[in-house]
Amino acid sequence: MRARSLLVTVWGDTIRPLGGEIGAGSLIRLMAPLRLTPRAVRAAASRMVRQGWLRVRRAGRRAFYSLTAAGEWRVEHGVRRVYRTRPEPWDGRWRLLTYVIPEGRRAERDRLRRELAWLGLGPLSRGTWLTPHDLAPVLREVVASHGLCGEVALFEARHLGPEEPQALVSRCWDLDAVAARYRRFIARQRPRAEAIRQRQRAGRLSDAAAFAERTRLVHEYRKFLFIDPGLPEELLPPGWPGREAARLFREAHEVLSEPARRFVASAVEAPPGAAPAAHRASRFASADPRPDGSAPLSRWPGRRLPAPSRPRP
Repeated sequence: MRARSLLVTVWGDTIRPLGGEIGAGSLIRLMAPLRLTPRAVRAAASRMVRQGWLRVRRAGRRAFYSLTAAGEWRVEHGVRRVYRTRPEPWDGRWRLLTYVIPEGRRAERDRLRRELAWLGLGPLSRGTWLTPHDLAPVLREVVASHGLCGEVALFEARHLGPEEPQALVSRCWDLDAVAARYRRFIARQRPRAEAIRQRQRAGRLSDAAAFAERTRLVHEYRKFLFIDPGLPEELLPPGWPGREAARLFREAHEVLSEPARRFVASAVEAPPGAAPAAHRASRFASADPRPDGSAPLSRWPGRRLPAPSRPRP
């Protein structure tokens, strides 16, 4: 697993809940169970600064890293989707984004497509993407950040047929491929989870090892952000394996959380002047939509985002 990609995972799962800022020394200690050398950690953090993910604050000879506004926005969206335990309710409407971007601006068009795919939209046709989720405010902000307001239009509509909604889904997303990936995850995760429980019962799972296992679990599971649009229950095929994968992910994460928390507490020194991090009983509860279906996110940071970070092997 690449150092930079792992840092993005650790920031969302560990550093952000602690308050979001961490010293270079603490970061090096935190990443040690993942077999990253101090040099690799420093190089990855520097790269994330250059790419707009992180900012660095210096206090004497010490360096402290935190997410930029753009990095925070990206991580918050990813965290909300990774730890969600149930889909948002669907109002039966579709949101469409259409664009006409000339060939001379291919790079901008490709960046927009990658952004739309990461947000879970699917291509209905070459220049039309759609989603069942109410992402209009987010899409307006994304389009504006890329300077494409004059080339893009947003619509809200109902599907009137003649095909069933599931047929429309199959045109936009390859759910068979996503399901196959979920089944492979389940096949790997079940025996791994049982082995971890056996190590815990035998007292052979150290706090540092639990942190490493939890990080690898999140790193593997967040790959689904790039392929699973998170469709409402009404649009999913029967026996959807994503439900079982989510259950296994949550159970394994919660089994590892207490020993992982102890390791983090021993490895991370709070930055000078930092307020104590608020206790969160569960990352999963805070990620679920509210009873009315809303799940508000922070405001757009007003600048182009760093590219989505795909987890690497």
